[in-house]
Amino acid sequence: MSEVAWLDVTIMRCPNCGRYYAESSWYAIEMESDIECGECGYTFNTRKNAVDRILLEFELDSSGKVKNVRVNMHPSLEGDKS
Repeated sequence: MSEVAWLDVTIMRCPNCGRYYAESSWYAIEMESDIECGECGYTFNTRKNAVDRILLEFELDSSGKVKNVRVNMHPSLEGDKS
């Protein structure tokens, strides 16, 4: 039986030039961080410009090396605001 690991990822888009970025959801959604676009230099809020959120599932072999990756689910972009 294979082991698995997960990573919650948010996809966001620069509102100025349209370039897409992927970042850990704890950083993009939970912390609502601002980032600077590497393409145009515009600074924008990751949460306000999020377009998708996915839970990636990594299938690992017996030594912990990644064998396969798949999209497990699409969690809400809202996150927990408790």
